[in-house]
Amino acid sequence: MTLSTISVNDMHCASCVSKIERTLRELEGVLETHINPARRQVLVEHADGTDTATLLARIEQAGFHPCLTSNPRQSLRQRDLLKRLGIAGLAMMQVMMAALALYAGAFEDMDPSVRRLFEITSLTFCIPVVAYSAMPFFSNAIAAWRTGLNMDVPIALAIACAFAVSLAHTLNGAGEVYYDSVVMFTFLLLTARYIDDRLKQRFDMSNAALAALPATGLVLEDNRRIPTPLVDIATGSRLWVEQGNQIPLDGRVESAEATLDESVLTGESQWVSRACGESVYAGTLNRGPGFCLRTSATYDSTRIAGIADLANRAQADKPQVAQLADRIAAVFVPAVLCLAALTFVAWQLANPEKAFVAALTVLVVSCPCALSLATPAAITAAMTRLRQTGIVLTRSDALLQIARVNAALFDKTGTLTEHAPDLVDVELLADVGVDRDGLLDIAAALQRHANHPLARAFPEPKRAVVNDARIVPGAGVEGRWQNREVKIGSGAFCGLPTSDAEAGIILALDGTPAARFEIADPLRPDAQPAIEALRRTGVRSTMVSGDAADRCAALATQLHIDYVARQAPETKLEITRTLQNEGARVMVVGDGINDVPALAAADVSVAVLESSDLVKSRTDVLLLSRRLGALVDLVVVGRRAARVIRQNLAWALSYNLVAIPFAALGFMPPWVAALGMASSSTLVMLNATRLLRVPAWRPPADSVQDVAPGS
Repeated sequence: MTLSTISVNDMHCASCVSKIERTLRELEGVLETHINPARRQVLVEHADGTDTATLLARIEQAGFHPCLTSNPRQSLRQRDLLKRLGIAGLAMMQVMMAALALYAGAFEDMDPSVRRLFEITSLTFCIPVVAYSAMPFFSNAIAAWRTGLNMDVPIALAIACAFAVSLAHTLNGAGEVYYDSVVMFTFLLLTARYIDDRLKQRFDMSNAALAALPATGLVLEDNRRIPTPLVDIATGSRLWVEQGNQIPLDGRVESAEATLDESVLTGESQWVSRACGESVYAGTLNRGPGFCLRTSATYDSTRIAGIADLANRAQADKPQVAQLADRIAAVFVPAVLCLAALTFVAWQLANPEKAFVAALTVLVVSCPCALSLATPAAITAAMTRLRQTGIVLTRSDALLQIARVNAALFDKTGTLTEHAPDLVDVELLADVGVDRDGLLDIAAALQRHANHPLARAFPEPKRAVVNDARIVPGAGVEGRWQNREVKIGSGAFCGLPTSDAEAGIILALDGTPAARFEIADPLRPDAQPAIEALRRTGVRSTMVSGDAADRCAALATQLHIDYVARQAPETKLEITRTLQNEGARVMVVGDGINDVPALAAADVSVAVLESSDLVKSRTDVLLLSRRLGALVDLVVVGRRAARVIRQNLAWALSYNLVAIPFAALGFMPPWVAALGMASSSTLVMLNATRLLRVPAWRPPADSVQDVAPGS
């Protein structure tokens, strides 16, 4: 399966979206399509044998102009819009001056020759507006007649009819002219679309930083630095990263130290140091001296590429409320055309002089664009703001679920605590024929097969080799060393008496507990203020851990939260479902394989950066930042996004429900209708951009401090 991203910059409304979806689904090899109208982006999942050029050709046959890269085409489109807008603006100023004179002449006797002069002047300035500035509306409308109606059809009809009737009246020397409405309508619509494009570009610029990587990397061979395309660099290659350059691929530091700016991933502007052997990721900036890097991923498998892919899928995903709005908007255009025709017929019977103006006003005032953009615009803005603070949503529908969260379940190790555990003590429990260093070496060899964060506290094994290693979920790891059975994990798993089964990590040989390893498990610096901030937002937090009760109690006391210790994956799932049955909306935050069942059942599932790939694939939200306070940003932005979506939908529906009847009843002149239609979509987009200004949560300065280990 292949995922192709296609930009369609002339996609404006729900009709355009449904037309592209219908066209692509008819193509053999296309598995699924995801369309984000707010970003004018189409994501197509298709079979490897389906050529991308075929996808582009089918979209072009539907009357659009697709491209694989959005930036060059987007810039050209904006320049073209700006030129058309400038001509319409200059013409509008001249036509409106003539219109004011004509309006004044309607109340006083104006000489017919003077009136005709003003009409011809208006016609002269209106011609370039219709012939050039309004041409995109006509082109899209003509294409729509072949492939399906879109919002440009009533726009083009309104402009063409108003101009044609005005031209006929000018040539005949009798009747009203509507040149002022034509130029104002065109100018305001172009203004709205230009603002719309600028706002979308702002979203895209923020999103593009996540996936932007240099084209080449400096491969070290025989003390030479050879520029090499990233696609040709294999795993295990040695690269040189110059000061000020981006890290091109994921890998490990081979120099003494590296100073990095990881803000593109985490949203944190403070530079960090990575020692020799520590992992670094593509896309981050080298702020210190140049250093050597050993790659651990190819170009297509870097962490930043995976995150960008998850984010793009989420942005193209449609929440249920957006799907409902699209279904309403899809039937809107035919309904508007029918209503305009009925309005004309009704007024023709009642008052023929008002028939054309009323029908024209109905065409001008109607606008489903605001309804179609109400949800996608808010979601795109919210996801952009969250990404700036180090949060990536993998499912856009989760944003609305986040707004209703009122309970949070936290895993302990690696979630509330740092992913940097320390081995502080080794206690011998029995004589099993192996000394202290030997037991530590066996434990290290076993822990190499573990995926639990505490396994990182053990050093690399020196001589011990463990065979037939097997992970026992929620308990530990077992295997064979020199034909002896070895286990490491909880006390109960390793055969300690019940009264002593909860203390430390135990190593057992042949069923005999041989050593206890004491691990310092430091609390994340901002954990306590973040939990307190969540409490103030109405989210009750509980720690659910498979760890020993004494360590859980110590940590829970520091955080002032409830806790449940010694929990297996199945019981974590039961706790999640129990809370849901009581009416709670549950957010589960975890990082280990044992958290997967609870994460899958949660209303909102959150994984931290260091989680396994399996955990990340089952979650709705990925925290790239090491700040636990990012959860506060998640809840705050989610709730504000839900509020903005409600406001946008209320405005879009109210506008159409009020404006269209007023227009049909003849209470609204065409120029007011033009102003209303153009402003409706602009207001929706501007309201959505308020989400970009939601401040990131920061703990009080006196609340973040070095916290004693929670073990």
